[in-house]
Amino acid sequence: MRIFLVIDETRFYHPDFVAEFLRKTDCEVVGAALVQKVHPKNDLQKYIIRNWYRLRLKEMFVLGVRKVWYAVKDRFQDPTTSGSFYSVASVFKHFEINWFPVSYTINQAEHLSAIAALKPDVIISSNPLYFGKRLLKIPKIACINRHSALLPKYGGVWPVFQAVRSGEKFTGVAVHTMVPKIDRGVVLAQAAIPIQEGDSLSHLYKQCFAASAEVLLAALEKIKANDYSPANESDEVSYFTFPTAEQWKEFRARGGTFV
Repeated sequence: MRIFLVIDETRFYHPDFVAEFLRKTDCEVVGAALVQKVHPKNDLQKYIIRNWYRLRLKEMFVLGVRKVWYAVKDRFQDPTTSGSFYSVASVFKHFEINWFPVSYTINQAEHLSAIAALKPDVIISSNPLYFGKRLLKIPKIACINRHSALLPKYGGVWPVFQAVRSGEKFTGVAVHTMVPKIDRGVVLAQAAIPIQEGDSLSHLYKQCFAASAEVLLAALEKIKANDYSPANESDEVSYFTFPTAEQWKEFRARGGTFV
């Protein structure tokens, strides 16, 4: 099966997930798009900067140090000896995956033509960009998306934050078929991640991404078997944008922390 990847350059979580998937898959990865910029209104990093006053001093310090540390490690550490990656670009280089950069939208004609020329059977998405109807029709079989939540209850932005805010006992990761509506479609595979008292968002997202490769591989096995039976039992649908001031208060009241 021919696979094309559309991946966000999120250094904290994406690199090792993508590397694990590439190590384990028996599919042919024919190319990739690396999402390097998104519109400010959809950019989580810019949202955090705009809302810096909602973070605690320790959280701001640790996030800043981690960002610098990952950039330094990516520049100077050899993944062939360490086994760890600190950017998705480094993963693609290591596995010899041809890729092109994407900024703001992947629905440009030049991007669509480049993807279509590779004749993918499946396009795998793990990024915040919207897939237009033309892109959804390119793969022979389907576009599928990796999402850090147990769908369909927690669609949209920053779902783990919302799960903690709501007092859920579990969050998780889901892989679903893509349709014009965001974070809808059939959930092919998913894994639940328990939310323990004191768990930070960073810890929970790390767990979600650690489980993501296996969930993605399970979804691809179902596609190979032409099995599109839903893996989820809930029919409760919800969708979230960036947190409101009231949701921040609720998150903190639940003991929510970043790191």
